This record gives sequence, structure tokens and C-alpha cells, in this order.
Amino acid sequence: MFFDQTDRHQQMANAADPRDTNGDGVVSPQEAAAYIQDYMRSASPEERNQILKDYVSGLSPEQRQQVGSAIVQSPANPVQAVNHQDDTDLVNAYTQVAQAQPQPQGPSPLEAAFAPGGALGNPLIKAGLVGLAAAIGSRMLRS
Repeated sequence: MFFDQTDRHQQMANAADPRDTNGDGVVSPQEAAAYIQDYMRSASPEERNQILKDYVSGLSPEQRQQVGSAIVQSPANPVQAVNHQDDTDLVNAYTQVAQAQPQPQGPSPLEAAFAPGGALGNPLIKAGLVGLAAAIGSRMLRS
């Protein structure tokens, strides 16, 4: 169960240690996306919304626009429109994407968006995704 994976939470939360799951010394955006997706499927709606609101509020207007655009660009995503200037709309869209089921034999829509060549290929956005995984890991360790 997600909440019982203390070692995994520690890997994501501790910036001084390698926070990756495949042992290469780096937390890739895909690893962060998989971790976030597990969290989104396991956390209570209140907890999930709070951490996403914190994340979204820290994004620059350009990053918010890029995240919003990427969400609607992917054909695998259930979201067709998002107002990137509205925190609640962006949080709801991110939640729907993170909880969406993967394509058969493929990555989840969230993982696909952050994959090389994906809609969110911007290094700043990828760093933000890894930062969100770290925030989730830190919160899980405090629980």
C-alpha cells in the first residue's frame, strides 16, 4: 500500500540522497510521475487537493500555462479544457490526469506528458514535478 512505503517516501523526500527508484542516482520525471500517480490514487481528496494547491500556487504564470496546455494536448487525458489562471481548475485537471488509467501496454497520461518528447518537456516543469514528488514524500514521512 502506498502509505506504508516509508523507504520510497524517504527516497523522494531526501534531496541529499539519490531519490530514484531504478538506482541511476537521479529521480527522473517519469519516476516522479509514477510516484505522484500512486499518491493521487491513495490520498484522501482533502490531502491531495492541499498539496496540489501548494504546488500550483508556486508555479510561474508561464509554467501554469505550460501545464494547462500539456494537460489538454494529450489525447490520453480525460481533460479537454483547463483555465490555467484558476488554481481550482488547474488542480482539478491535474488530479484527473494523475488518476487516469494508463493505455494498454503504455504509460499513464501523467507519465507520458513528462516523458522525453512529451508535452511537458520543459526542464523547469520537470523540475517542478520532481519537487512535487519531494513535497509528497516529505508530507508522507511527517504523517
